[in-house]
Amino acid sequence: MSAGILIPSSAGAAVETSYDDALSGRALLLLQASLWLGMFMIFFASPVLQMSDSQYSMLTAESIIRNHTPDLSSYRIKNYREDLPFDTISGTHAYQLGRSNGKLLYGFPHGTSILSLPFVAAMDLIGVSPATSDRKYNLAGEVMDQKMLAALLMASLVVIFFCTAMLLLDWRWSAIVAIGAGLGTQVWSTASRGMWSHTWEITLTALVVYLLLASEVRGTSIRPMALATLLGWMFFVRPTAAASVICVSFLILLRFRRDFLRFAATGAFWLFAFIVYSMRIFGTILPFYYQPSRARSDSLALGLFGNLLSPSRGLFIFCPILIAVLFFVFRRWRHLKSQALALIALIAICLITLSAASYPVWWGGYCYGPRYLTDAIPWFVLLAILGIQAIPCGSRTLSTPVIATGALLLLVSIAINARGAMSIDTFNWNDRRPHPAVMLDWSRPQFLAGLIEED
Repeated sequence: MSAGILIPSSAGAAVETSYDDALSGRALLLLQASLWLGMFMIFFASPVLQMSDSQYSMLTAESIIRNHTPDLSSYRIKNYREDLPFDTISGTHAYQLGRSNGKLLYGFPHGTSILSLPFVAAMDLIGVSPATSDRKYNLAGEVMDQKMLAALLMASLVVIFFCTAMLLLDWRWSAIVAIGAGLGTQVWSTASRGMWSHTWEITLTALVVYLLLASEVRGTSIRPMALATLLGWMFFVRPTAAASVICVSFLILLRFRRDFLRFAATGAFWLFAFIVYSMRIFGTILPFYYQPSRARSDSLALGLFGNLLSPSRGLFIFCPILIAVLFFVFRRWRHLKSQALALIALIAICLITLSAASYPVWWGGYCYGPRYLTDAIPWFVLLAILGIQAIPCGSRTLSTPVIATGALLLLVSIAINARGAMSIDTFNWNDRRPHPAVMLDWSRPQFLAGLIEED
């Protein structure tokens, strides 16, 4: 990559970006900075805060910093009830916490808390903390930490998407892909609304996607140790990252056998570190959130339909632009820059979808839209980049029907996801609908909450 121009790895390859469309290095950096700042302002200013499962994740980081342990027993948390176990929602009970191995622990994955340590420490320096000096839980501090960090990470994610797209596309199309992914998906309506476990996970996944595509385009090393480290931490952050771990591992085994030993050794190191942490903190090989018993197959068919097409949790309902992405990819399959990466992305998306569908609470609880499938967004971005690059340059205009249709679907996607970030009515919709059957009811879809009259 030089001045925004794709330099092919082989001498006879064609240059993707014309000199008229190229940017100088300084202009490219300015564009990336402007993109980051614009996205950060949108994400931070969006009023809806979704802090349910993620509550106490920043307090856990604070405890690690101050007490060198994730054990929250030394803090006064008034809503916690000893008689109720982890993930039991009852009134104002702090369902996110649970007793294990003699400790009071945040029950959701600790990867988010650990990766957030530098940020929480920096916020402590300016007087913002999830705990007061006398060890009371400080909700206001937790809220500010989560709101700020989520906006920072998701703005950075959009720039990673832009840099990834620039490997194959010109800066204009790269900006469209990045902004579309940032505003037209759960990046805006879910991952930027608080420190869901998805927030760190998709940031790490996007870096994995970048390394894979960069290696394919530039013919450079796959960077196996970096990939294994990113994948390891993705699993620390969220167990469903196992889908991405499996897919990337098979890719390296089949196409980069010389690198597989280093990849596997690094991955084994991080897995060992995960087990050691779990044994020391939780007293078990796997933390309770990672237990296989949390999934079961009797909800699979309904879960698949619900996560893909239901009016209040369907991925293709809330992000119809993804239909166009899949259309571009399958229509131009023979012309894709890398069919192997496209296949890996599709398999990862399928495994993530199956994982979400197998969970009894397939609708994701108190959230907006297809939260569980947020994990798949970086893989869809990879497909979008490959699909657009495979379309002839002369056909990438609004006068082309498929491009015009894609533009319309993108606008609809942005409008729907904007509602989740901007309208508190869409989040409060969960209060009045405790039964999953309403997720299938088209008479009162979540994205129209506040726009149509309630019964």
